[in-house]
Amino acid sequence: MAQGLALPAESSSPFVDTIEPGVKGRPVREGQAPDTVAVPRVKLRLRAGVAKFDTEPDMDGDGHEEIPTGLLSTLGLSVKHLLAVRVRGISMEPYAFEDDVVIIDRSDIKPINREVYAINFDGEACIKQLLYRGGQWYLHSVNPDFGDVNVRSGQCSIVGRVVIQPTRVLTGRL
Repeated sequence: MAQGLALPAESSSPFVDTIEPGVKGRPVREGQAPDTVAVPRVKLRLRAGVAKFDTEPDMDGDGHEEIPTGLLSTLGLSVKHLLAVRVRGISMEPYAFEDDVVIIDRSDIKPINREVYAINFDGEACIKQLLYRGGQWYLHSVNPDFGDVNVRSGQCSIVGRVVIQPTRVLTGRL
């Protein structure tokens, strides 16, 4: 063995937490690139009439999405406010497909016309574009097979704005 080379001790932990003295760094998940952060992938548990939400881990794979730290810095995002969720259904195709993963920013809940959000609508989690027309807000599906829904027709609250989809950044309006 070469002098000064420290091998990590065998461990059942998924984290590499052995850092040599004097070396600056942060513990990373096993297999994680050091210039990324792990955003937890969750399933949203919602109830009608309640603006708050619960989460349960989505353990498909390791339960995380790796996001480049440079991207978070460029977009001014804080990892503590981010959640990864799977898209369900086809109403947002071709913008997002069934089982795509999107990253939502839970701190960004101010409705902005034409932005895309994770929404609690009557206790169901959905990814929709918000449209403001004629003094009213609508949930808009990109897929033309689905009509717009006036938010007044049910109980609606914003969980967070969709900010990243793997391989592309979702900023700005559609």
